[in-house]
Amino acid sequence: MKSSECQAMGDRVLVLADKAESQTKGGLFLAGGAGAGGPGSSVTGKVASVGENVKGIKKGDAVLINGFSGTEVEFEDGEKGKFINAVDVLAVLG
Repeated sequence: MKSSECQAMGDRVLVLADKAESQTKGGLFLAGGAGAGGPGSSVTGKVASVGENVKGIKKGDAVLINGFSGTEVEFEDGEKGKFINAVDVLAVLG
């Protein structure tokens, strides 16, 4: 199944994770284990789908979510995402 074929239900949001940076803006290369994903970390991503009970978040929004929240999924095209409850969205990014 592709991420575009999934529809979040109820108060859930499907967030597709942003790709991890492999190089800093200054040109330094990051080690494979560096970056977001550890305990207490935050994750940024793009909203792919919202449930019918979600308010204030829409498909296409860039969001910041708690790294602990949700259920991770991997789609057949290798894209990774999370189904989270809308309350686990920490911020909609401008």
